[in-house]
Amino acid sequence: MNQEKKVDFHMHSNASDGLFSPQELFRMAAAAGLAAAGLTDHDTVNGLPEAERAAHSLGLELIPGVEISVLDEGQELHILGYYPRYSEQLKAALEGMQRERFRRMEMLMAKLKLLGFKINPEEVRAEAGTAAPGRLHLARVLLKKKYVHTLAEAFTLYLGRNRPAFIPRKTPSIVTVMGLLTEVGAIPVFAHPGRDGHKYIDKLIHLGLKGIEVYHPDHGLPLAGKYRAMADDKGLLVTGGSDFHGDSLQRPLYSPRFAVPYFYLEQLKEQAG
Repeated sequence: MNQEKKVDFHMHSNASDGLFSPQELFRMAAAAGLAAAGLTDHDTVNGLPEAERAAHSLGLELIPGVEISVLDEGQELHILGYYPRYSEQLKAALEGMQRERFRRMEMLMAKLKLLGFKINPEEVRAEAGTAAPGRLHLARVLLKKKYVHTLAEAFTLYLGRNRPAFIPRKTPSIVTVMGLLTEVGAIPVFAHPGRDGHKYIDKLIHLGLKGIEVYHPDHGLPLAGKYRAMADDKGLLVTGGSDFHGDSLQRPLYSPRFAVPYFYLEQLKEQAG
């Protein structure tokens, strides 16, 4: 084992709401000196074939994954599923989640229209490309049309929870998603649990959780330390990553700052068999 080798478990491409194609993403990961990188797009695995080809050509190891949102008692949680086995069941479930994204976008745009914004569906479709549209795509359109000065402002003023244009997304239940990931042989990891995520750990473990994303841009050192101790105490895998989308003001270009030692990937692969 080479302790110098680094891994980023959590990146997004334009197959969901990232700015870069899987090929571009993996070029950046390779240029940053990573040994392995995870493609974990929202509600889709459509970017994985291109990512696999790019990783192979660059001498990089692909960690295939998917990120799925769930609701539990009104709280949205994100679950990463690593090494899912592709099946008709997974395909159907993810397609249903993407249809919900289209439905929600229509409602978001209707709310913005009532607030006086002039945005047409073609602009959002162009921003999303082949991906199912999400709030980040809409925020980029608002920024391009100069309705806001930053992406963060789009969420703070309009698109964030409890803001004037917010529409909650209908997501599968936590039981459904954990069952799906288990059924397709994926390793479920709790993504960026944040300040309050500790309250859900035991429930998630009961449903098959195998790991916690300890290292993440939203986790300062104290929070990362807390989740690291919790993972050790409960026998859970540890992962970490940048959650890179490509247009964060804090992280406009890819940085391996949140990459973690390859040792953590070795442990996850042991679980994946």
